[in-house]
Amino acid sequence: MSIQDVRDFLLEFKQVATGGSGIDIVPRAGTMSTLAQLGLTKANAEEILLGLSVTDYCKGPAPDRDRPGNVWFFGREIEGHEVYFKLKVTQVGDERISKCISFHVAERPLRYPHR
Repeated sequence: MSIQDVRDFLLEFKQVATGGSGIDIVPRAGTMSTLAQLGLTKANAEEILLGLSVTDYCKGPAPDRDRPGNVWFFGREIEGHEVYFKLKVTQVGDERISKCISFHVAERPLRYPHR
């Protein structure tokens, strides 16, 4: 994916998040466990996600296996752990929502093509 494509996605994700109800962090067990392990609140997690840049991009977009739309993968080191994020912007009725589907400690090293 080109740097411009990643920039465009991040711009849309951040605009939707800051122009509406924030980021919907899906409360899956792995995400909640990672937040607790790293001592992060939802507000801390949103701050991290809003601070992502093109250099944090790993891969995507890829089809969301559970819902319509595509997901994008990013990663960043937090408290000495490499953490990956699966993000998307989705339409729910008349509202566009920024979603974080996963916020997990990575099981294997991530690749960052734009670093």
